[in-house]
Amino acid sequence: MKDALKQRLVGAVILAAIAVIFLPSFFKEQQVYTIDTDSQIPDQPAVASVEFKAPEQVSDMQPASAPEAMFQPPVIAPVPPEPNPEDVKADEVVKEPEAKLSDPPEPEDTGKSVPQLSLDADGIPTAWVIQVASLTNKEAANKLRDELQADGHKAYVRSIATANGTVTRVFIGPKLDKAEALAVKAQIDERLKVKSLVRRFEP
Repeated sequence: MKDALKQRLVGAVILAAIAVIFLPSFFKEQQVYTIDTDSQIPDQPAVASVEFKAPEQVSDMQPASAPEAMFQPPVIAPVPPEPNPEDVKADEVVKEPEAKLSDPPEPEDTGKSVPQLSLDADGIPTAWVIQVASLTNKEAANKLRDELQADGHKAYVRSIATANGTVTRVFIGPKLDKAEALAVKAQIDERLKVKSLVRRFEP
């Protein structure tokens, strides 16, 4: 009798344990889950369309000159031909008439004062260039230009055809201050033993 009671009690405990373990999961599966159907994506922003007009060509605009012809001062006089030595020497420089300068040389601008700019009839600032030399040997002219650039000068060359042949001119500039251009001319004349020219810069 006692053994049967013990077995019944053990069986009841086991059933109670099984109920405690599995019944919560059973009821959990029967619960209804709600899903949030509201979209989290923001609305598309309003973008205003912009219409670009096609460019219109100006009727009275003059075409630009060729690069080789730009930044070339006007011809003053025919240049006689000279021999073509390998290196730049004093006898290689083609002599040109020296421009008459009304203003005396002044010290080079140190940057402490800003020169007053003068404008021409077209409203373009007046500028000056130093024509260092006119050479019949283009390679020698390029070599002189490179030497001047190595010294910190803004040097460039331009070739021009004359009645006596083609010459290549070496320029420094442009300079907005004429006094600065005259000071550079004095330095170049002293160093290269030449008579350089200060001329108006015409783009």
